[in-house]
Amino acid sequence: MRSLTDTIRLLCRYVGVAAVVACCNASPAFAADLTPGEIRSELVGHAIVWWEDGGWLQGQLVLAPDGSAEITVDRPQASGDVGRWTIKGGEICTAWGEIRDGIEKCYSVRRDEAGRFVTSGGNVFEIREAGV
Repeated sequence: MRSLTDTIRLLCRYVGVAAVVACCNASPAFAADLTPGEIRSELVGHAIVWWEDGGWLQGQLVLAPDGSAEITVDRPQASGDVGRWTIKGGEICTAWGEIRDGIEKCYSVRRDEAGRFVTSGGNVFEIREAGV
């Protein structure tokens, strides 16, 4: 029969192995936030299709190299806006002419296991090539 000390040691060993396995098998969704350089190379100048996690709102977004931005909301009701984008403290920040009354909002961005980009605000970005 095992002593209580031996049982605790064995349990700690199993918990340690489980933690290592969980870390090694973590999905890219838990990877680090994109760096400012990665944000620029991955998102800027590309046609982005976006949607809210949950699917209520969706549309298209372009972050131009000159700091200007265009957004469309295709669903639930078609609309659009223009504004500016910048990177502050490793986060992408947008300020629109009408959306959010022009108030700037910043989000961190990570890549998920499907290669899409997920913001800390709950939006999902997918790069679409022209004609696709």
